Amino acid sequence: MRLRRTVRILTVPWLFRLPWFSRFDGYTMWDLVLLREPPGAAGDDLICHELCHVWQMQHRPLAMPLSYLYRGYASNPYEVEARAAAEATR
Repeated sequence: MRLRRTVRILTVPWLFRLPWFSRFDGYTMWDLVLLREPPGAAGDDLICHELCHVWQMQHRPLAMPLSYLYRGYASNPYEVEARAAAEATR
């Protein structure tokens, strides 16, 4: 996997207290990864998972985020791929 630009990782615990975000530990918006905890505490699996989403959005900038509207979360192929990437790097 090759990322084509700088990726920023920010720890924003207050964001994950909001109703929409409270179910997540990390959230990716194109080249920005937002984490509930600092990267060291969040763990390598979560960082890998979110970086996979960055890569996905670089290659499918509209299809990837819009897929959650019509495919949902649990069985979304982008989520499945990100989970598999984290599993493969353990």
